[in-house]
Amino acid sequence: MNRSLVSTQSLRPPKQLEALFDDVPLVGNERREDYNGFFAVLAAAESPSDAIDWLLLKDLVDLSWEIRRERRIRAGIVKLHQVAVVSDLLKSTFGTTDMLQSAMNRIFHAGTEAQSWANDEQSRKSVELKLKEKGHDADSVLAQAYLRGVRDIDAIDNRITRCEVRRNAVLKEIALRNERKAKKLARTLDFVEAKLSEAAE
Repeated sequence: MNRSLVSTQSLRPPKQLEALFDDVPLVGNERREDYNGFFAVLAAAESPSDAIDWLLLKDLVDLSWEIRRERRIRAGIVKLHQVAVVSDLLKSTFGTTDMLQSAMNRIFHAGTEAQSWANDEQSRKSVELKLKEKGHDADSVLAQAYLRGVRDIDAIDNRITRCEVRRNAVLKEIALRNERKAKKLARTLDFVEAKLSEAAE
């Protein structure tokens, strides 16, 4: 292998499985070192004892990695729709007797302000104050974003559910071989995912 999965030599998979462990489910800007670190934590929690253990562990890690990705995508979709909602609502806040100026504001400035709302804390406060004066608070913006993105959000939730079902099936397979190991891996996975969620907030 070009890059080890874990830092400890004893936690390397058997040589005959190395090619499988070089094939990791990374997309976009996901980093191999992050995946390796995630894998290493679970491998260290309950060291695989044979080839089947290693394959089951890889399935567990890969499915967990995909679930994390789907959750990030869901959050990204909600944010995209929030920006679109804010942009549309801002268009109604440009009040001027100059029709040309009003049209220019709607066409050019609303989108820019919406992007600033999404990326800058100070701009967010200013924009939210402007929207609040028109009767739109943060909760109503979020609600409208969910309504706009409901199909995409539901599709992602369905993919997450399918991955979770598959992951639970892997944990059951591990439990059939060693119930204590399955429980330890499930606890470690819950702990790691909770810490990663905290870090993302």
